[in-house]
Amino acid sequence: MSEKIRVSVAIGVSGHGKSSTANSLVGHKAFKTSSSLKSETSEVTGVLARWRGMQGEEPIIVIDTPGFGDSEGRDAQHIARMV
Repeated sequence: MSEKIRVSVAIGVSGHGKSSTANSLVGHKAFKTSSSLKSETSEVTGVLARWRGMQGEEPIIVIDTPGFGDSEGRDAQHIARMV
């Protein structure tokens, strides 16, 4: 029997904590975060980790996406990449 892998995708408005939430799910800083108004995430990225970084927990794939309404006005580009 193969192991179940859960997938979590962070999608939402720029600056609302998608990357921070994704980091919390994997238990370490896997995704860049920013405290400024400038958008930090510009590419769709993902990591395979253990739930909250704990050994023995089920694997999880966490995917972080650029936010909608980012500071560079790239919504159409981001949506095309996510699809």
